[in-house]
Parts: sequence; C-alpha cells; structure tokens
Amino acid sequence: MHHLTEPQIAALKQLLLDERAAILARAGEFVRDSAAFAMDTGDHQDLAASEAARALSQGLAGHERRRLSEVDAALARIHARTFGVCEATGDEIPFPRLHSRPTARYTVEAQEEAEAEAKAEAEAEDPAAY
Repeated sequence: MHHLTEPQIAALKQLLLDERAAILARAGEFVRDSAAFAMDTGDHQDLAASEAARALSQGLAGHERRRLSEVDAALARIHARTFGVCEATGDEIPFPRLHSRPTARYTVEAQEEAEAEAKAEAEAEDPAAY
C-alpha cells in the first residue's frame, strides 16, 4: 500500500463507503419490494408474474450480497494496510485500476491470467460447451 498516497487511499476508501451505503439502501428496497409481492391472487398469470418478479429480486439481492462482501473485504484490506497489493503476485495494483475498480484484488495481468486458467479448466471439463 506504500505506493498509494494518503489522499489516494482516502479517496478510494470514500468510494468504497459510498458504494457500501448504496448497496445497503438497495437491499432495503429489495426487502420492501419482496414484502409487497401478494401471494393471494386468484389469477395464475398474476401469480406467475409475481413469482418471476420475486425470483429476479432474490437474484439481484444475491448479487448485492456478493458485492457488499467484496466492498467489505476491500475496506478490511485498507484497515490491514494490504490494500492495493495483488493477491497473486504481490505486485502493486496501480491507482488508476483501483480508482476504476476499488475492490480489485489483482493486477490486470494477474486477473487476465486467472481468467484464462479458469476458462481452460472449464473447457477441459466440458469441451462441448465451447
């Protein structure tokens, strides 16, 4: 983290805190929206639409939970003073990458390598899917 200035760290921390607040606000909306789904409709089409909306809401909530976990982990790395260091290589993650993606855990090169390895493994497991 020594490659980042205190103002840079403060700016990145604020980005993360803002995103965390936004996620929690959306989570509150999901709870309110899901409570509004009426299950006592007599019309099967209304019931199907209601179930589809509930499934979409739950899927989004799952994504939001994962994103919140990423944000909290980044905030923990700031606190531990390990923020901005690639978890795969130990190299410094440049400020522009962190500014565009403050939850980044890897340099661009390490991320691309990990994605290529994951794709190769997936292709090896199921070549027909590719």
